[in-house]
Amino acid sequence: MQNPRILRFLIENTNDETIKKHAKDKLKFTPLTLQETAMYQGIVNYKSIPGFGGFDENSIAHAEEKLLTGGNYTVHNSEFLTGANISVCLTKEFMEAVENDGEYDLRFPYVEQYNQDEMKIYNEEWHKVGDVREWEKLGHKVRVYKKIKAKELWNLINICATYSAEPGIFFIDNANDMTNAKAYGQQVVATNPCGEQPLAPFSVCNLAAVNLAEMANKETKTVDFEKLKQTVAVGVRMQDNVINATPYFLEENKKQALGERRVGLGVMGLHDLLIYCETEYGSPEGNELVDKVFEAIATTAYRTSVELATEKGSFPFLTGDTPEETNRLRQAFINTGFMKKMPEDVRESILEKGIRNSHLLTVAPTGKHIAPSVRKSAA
Repeated sequence: MQNPRILRFLIENTNDETIKKHAKDKLKFTPLTLQETAMYQGIVNYKSIPGFGGFDENSIAHAEEKLLTGGNYTVHNSEFLTGANISVCLTKEFMEAVENDGEYDLRFPYVEQYNQDEMKIYNEEWHKVGDVREWEKLGHKVRVYKKIKAKELWNLINICATYSAEPGIFFIDNANDMTNAKAYGQQVVATNPCGEQPLAPFSVCNLAAVNLAEMANKETKTVDFEKLKQTVAVGVRMQDNVINATPYFLEENKKQALGERRVGLGVMGLHDLLIYCETEYGSPEGNELVDKVFEAIATTAYRTSVELATEKGSFPFLTGDTPEETNRLRQAFINTGFMKKMPEDVRESILEKGIRNSHLLTVAPTGKHIAPSVRKSAA
């Protein structure tokens, strides 16, 4: 947080001493010099003179505020993490604690207490798990580093997101409930830096965006759905080719990328599309149009991937050693949280022909951040 006003707000309004301390440590106060005090006082003195001595009311109010504050607030280390894209991973338990105004344990593997063998296991296995709850179930030592009122932390996240567009919010349990990776025995353990692409261990983020502003018919003020579907189909094929054309520096990344052939087709220019269609963002009509646009993108992307599978084969992680194993994997795939929401003809075609890509859709922050920001999950 680089906003001194918000740091002062946090200090005055939070009940958590740790948050308050970090806000105070971040905040820098420089008292007014004698010359500055005299200057501001001189401006305020004109308040009772007709015409305010040429100063406007805002200038006088600003001078009064400076005298009341007694100095200038800035922040220490103002360049720290500026321009970064950061997301916070939240669990169902945390949100329940927020709703119930309860405490929440901030936990992490107790690496300070690990011996050499335990540390070796941590270095080799933690990235495959990525969830302290699962790590503890496996019998590894976990430490509670701090207990905090969940609502205090939730308010801090929202205040920071509102005034700086960071951090984003990533609901890992929702992601794992929905991810197609469950079909082939994997799960979400991390995201890319922006947080919109939930990733299994060593998964690769392969993103592209459809410019929705180009999908409007400006004469009829409607969406050209045929053009949209054609663009999506080309985009999916292009991204699938990118997987093979990419140089992979880590063998683990290469194995994962070629094994699941994950891509993430998203959008940009949504607001432009609504403007061209003379539809208000957030209105019932606008929401209905957005739903139709994203439904067209999703179903077209998956149908295109099925077509690719008939031409080039399914992604390897969905191909078993026997026809029976392949059928089992396909059955698991069409019954993931996300695929259950797909039209039945798409699900049946995957069961019959397979699918080229394990994941196809990701809404990345391709436009200006709008706070408070909630990152979208990939599907």
